[in-house]
Amino acid sequence: MSDAASLSYSNARTARIAPSDDGSIGAMVDTAFNLLRRRWPILLAGIVLGLVLGFVKTAVTPVRYVSSTSILIEDQSNQIASEDTAAIKAVSPRLSNEVQSLRSPALMERVVRELNLQNDPDFNPYLSYQAPGPSSPAAVKPASVGQPAVQAPDARQIEVTKAALARALSVETVTGSTVIVIRMTASNPVKAAQIVDAVAEGYLAEQLDSKLSTTRQAKIWLQQQVEQVGADLKQQSAALQAERAASGLNVGGGTGLADQQVSALSAQLSQARADVAARQARGSSGFSSASGVDSFESPSVQALRVSEGEVQRRISELSVRYGPSHPQMQVAREQLNDIRRQLQQEVARSSRGTSNELQVAQRRVAAIEAELARWTSVLGRDTRRASIQQQLQSQVTATEATYQGYVQRLQQITDLEKLQRPDGRIIVRAQVPGRPDSPKPTQDLAQGLLAGLALAAGLILLLESLQRGLRTPQAVEDWTGAPCLVSVPKLTAREVKDLTATGGQGPADYVAVKPLSLYAEALRQLRADLILAPDGEKVPQVILFSSAVAGEGKSTTALAFSRTLAMSGAKTILIEADIRRPTIANIAGIEAKTNLIDIINHHDRLEAALSRDLLTDLDILPTQAINDRTGVDQALERFSGLLDTLRHHYQFIVVDTAPVLAVAETQTMARQADAVILVVRWGATTGDAIRIAVHELQSARTHHSTRRRTQLRRLQSTIQIHTRRLRLIL
Repeated sequence: MSDAASLSYSNARTARIAPSDDGSIGAMVDTAFNLLRRRWPILLAGIVLGLVLGFVKTAVTPVRYVSSTSILIEDQSNQIASEDTAAIKAVSPRLSNEVQSLRSPALMERVVRELNLQNDPDFNPYLSYQAPGPSSPAAVKPASVGQPAVQAPDARQIEVTKAALARALSVETVTGSTVIVIRMTASNPVKAAQIVDAVAEGYLAEQLDSKLSTTRQAKIWLQQQVEQVGADLKQQSAALQAERAASGLNVGGGTGLADQQVSALSAQLSQARADVAARQARGSSGFSSASGVDSFESPSVQALRVSEGEVQRRISELSVRYGPSHPQMQVAREQLNDIRRQLQQEVARSSRGTSNELQVAQRRVAAIEAELARWTSVLGRDTRRASIQQQLQSQVTATEATYQGYVQRLQQITDLEKLQRPDGRIIVRAQVPGRPDSPKPTQDLAQGLLAGLALAAGLILLLESLQRGLRTPQAVEDWTGAPCLVSVPKLTAREVKDLTATGGQGPADYVAVKPLSLYAEALRQLRADLILAPDGEKVPQVILFSSAVAGEGKSTTALAFSRTLAMSGAKTILIEADIRRPTIANIAGIEAKTNLIDIINHHDRLEAALSRDLLTDLDILPTQAINDRTGVDQALERFSGLLDTLRHHYQFIVVDTAPVLAVAETQTMARQADAVILVVRWGATTGDAIRIAVHELQSARTHHSTRRRTQLRRLQSTIQIHTRRLRLIL
């Protein structure tokens, strides 16, 4: 039988339906200790397995040496590129880019060829069959001039060697700085130091070559730009000088001759036209002051004079900007001619004669107009020439500025080329390692031990998770709400062997064979707990044993407990009330003569049905299995009558019933018992099953107590109803 514990229920306590968490350190320590005590073989196997794995790893790991060197990346931005050179853009290298450069295929190939690594079996697997022995030196020596030429390996061998070198190379950055650490792993310490130094020096050499190449490219490009822009500047300057010579103008030298002539002729033309108008007015008046004044001062003539003056001013303004053939000039002249015709017609109506002076004045006006038109044309031509000259001057100025910029940049690159150096420098040179980096026996054993412990812990947790049953008295208390009374230990293999040697058939016999064992002491503790009832409570006489489900050791525990009572001197009887699957007769080694239902119905057959225990003075009332349910329920209702009969003859009556959740007869019998003990199997019975069984038993006993109190009140009886206790054994 497995470990067990007994729990007690009182009607004054309320059962809890969910487990509670006990977060005390002591409880956790006890739980861990119990877990290790149960699963120590798995833990030990995990430790052994981990140590074996550590030894195996150490044995199979090849010997490797690690050498390292450090490079400091300095912030030296290349000054070649700028916003003016769109073709060359030298970007300041970042640390991550430098790490990738150190692992670039070009650098790997450079180191391979420099150190002849393609002829090293450690890096070229094609030569592995020619690898030197462990004791032979494997220092790498660069190929020197004068040595016989080694047969050049094919491109595939070079690529394979480069890949092997890249795998053995480790490049890392130091956090918070611009230092890059290069580590090389090799089978020989000298080889590791030589390779890591070659990688660092090759990296710096490639960086310098890259900078010089960029500088040379920029210098060539700028020289081409200087030559091209210089040629453009000469061509534009020649065009500007030719334009100045052809036009005779000097832009920015003040007002030109054509502009002065147009201004003067415009003033003269206005004066001449005014003179012509005056003479026309005098001529039309016929030298008669009265009629001349009237005719000259007539509203129509005055209006025409005003219009004529406005058109003339407009023509003067247009002549400055446009040539004589311009449409607006022609329109203006037509307007002027029209106004003049109207004016002449108006004046002609007043005077038909003209004078020689008027004709002279008119010819002078025509001459001035012709001269003004000629100079106006000259002024337009000069204006266009001045605009062209300004455009040429702007082009020459811009090209000259670009030319000077390229010349200055070319001079800067020439100076920079002389001062060029790598952006990094080696601050820590590689040292030949004195001891191998791998294998690491201590670390391998520690890792193996941790792996074994982790595997063992995972397996233990898996096994624990698969076990759904309750395992501690505290867990049963959390699920049921009752305090734990006693824990019945499991018989060890040695105890089972001793029991078999003495002729015992099962754990129930161990109480009589070994009365001083822990198993017997646990049952005596249960007996003491039942006998030592609290004040005001009667010692239970009828004790009923049950379980939630079948196979929990209920019948074995009931028989062992009954024998404990009998061995203490108390007259005890054990009634087998599991009428469907009786097992007491088989465990005790006796034979059932009849069934329990027949005894309940006929009390006179009780004495013939009793059997005496073979090991103690215990009386046993075994029963045969009943397959016919006819009259069973009615007989079980009268089970209390059989108990009342037995109460007069026995000090303790122990009843072994069927599981609570399997059949309904147990609830009927539980109403008639003084105490109910529910057996819970360690690690097998789930909390839900126990909670439901306890609920069913409490409901049955509560219903029975209420109905009985109602009947007593009706009979006005003075019988005292004692509080009955429900007990559990795990």
